[in-house]
Amino acid sequence: MTTTTAILLEIGIPVLLMLGAERYAVTRFMRTPQQIAWVRGHWWLHPNAISRARYPMGFVSVLLLHLGYPRLCFLFFTFWMISDITDGEIARRCDLNTEEGETIDPLSDKLMYSPMLVYMAWMGWLSPVLVGFFLLFDITGQASRKFIKVKAANLFGKAKTFLVVVLLIVVGLEWIYGPLPVLGRAIHPLLVFCVGLAFCSTAFKLIPNYWYANILSIMNLVCGLAGCWVVLAGHPPVYALGLVFLGQFLDLFDGRAAERWGSTPKGEVFDDVADGTSFGLTVGLVVGAAFSNLWVGLAIGGLYLAAVVYRLIRFVVEKRKQGILGGVATFSGLPSPAGALLVGTTGVLIPSEPIIALIVILTSFLMVSRVPYAHFGRAILPKIPKIVRVLVLGAFLFLLALGVRRDQYLVPLLISFVAAMAYLLSPLYWDRMGKDKKNSLL
Repeated sequence: MTTTTAILLEIGIPVLLMLGAERYAVTRFMRTPQQIAWVRGHWWLHPNAISRARYPMGFVSVLLLHLGYPRLCFLFFTFWMISDITDGEIARRCDLNTEEGETIDPLSDKLMYSPMLVYMAWMGWLSPVLVGFFLLFDITGQASRKFIKVKAANLFGKAKTFLVVVLLIVVGLEWIYGPLPVLGRAIHPLLVFCVGLAFCSTAFKLIPNYWYANILSIMNLVCGLAGCWVVLAGHPPVYALGLVFLGQFLDLFDGRAAERWGSTPKGEVFDDVADGTSFGLTVGLVVGAAFSNLWVGLAIGGLYLAAVVYRLIRFVVEKRKQGILGGVATFSGLPSPAGALLVGTTGVLIPSEPIIALIVILTSFLMVSRVPYAHFGRAILPKIPKIVRVLVLGAFLFLLALGVRRDQYLVPLLISFVAAMAYLLSPLYWDRMGKDKKNSLL
């Protein structure tokens, strides 16, 4: 039996069965008011009770691993991490969210994965220094809940928890099945990402809420400026494109942060300048670097940059004219982040200059057009099942970490290019019936 087959039979199928059983139980037994009332009437099904039950399970997982039962440890740990999905679902469906739960749920997650991280660092599987920094940020963030008003985990904290679980899965598979060249190369980059997310999660807890959106926008701007430097300094444009990807991740949340916690009077300006720099100027330079003739590259890249700037200005002007204060569900014209994703990957992946020019011109035209595009974060993403989102994100992050480790980015770039093309063509097949016309820019 090959290693891949063993992983599938011994780990993959049992985990999928556990996850499938959990999803079935949650959806099947909390559909009616009577079922919800029954769940609310049993204390052991309260989300806080499930969270507290996880407190010792990280230590039990380490004990199983230390005693020589790695497969049992893997499945046991996975079962209790799946329960983190369960308690959140129960809290939402049964209206059992509490302020206490916003504190103990993140604590239970930390008590699940922290013992495993410490043990794996002690055994030499993970960098003790990086694990130490991670735990320092994590403990500081948990302690800050004693003093801050908003105790629930922020977006960085949720992403950190998810990525730590992915990291432990990768290390666990190597522990059980021996060296796995593809998986092993992703361990260190994944740990670095986890440390970065832990820092951001803690930092954002200590900063006033109304500055969240601005900080995300400023971080996006820094990514754009760094990307410009990468191209102008003669480094491979793929590194600049990686910074643009990071900026897009930040941009995905700054609007929501502003809606939820407010912003400063100049918050919208920060956002537009950041988007123009990351998605316009940096990507325009990536396009320019793809042409052998400097002036042709500057002309094509300049055309794209002009389309982005026009697109951003028009969006703000029409939004104010219509009196829309929050976000929108539909864009008029291709959004600049999607344009940046398509044009940037085109400039790095495709060797033919005429094809690059054609795609850039088409993208620029669509950005300044009136073709309606659904907002990815507000209209498309919520319709994708959560488990699908989690699995796809996990797979992409793993492939990205592997690419960083090997300095080979073909697979993540191809995935990004296909995703961007699918979104570009989405007005042809996306069902926009029932969209909220009040939140549309036409």
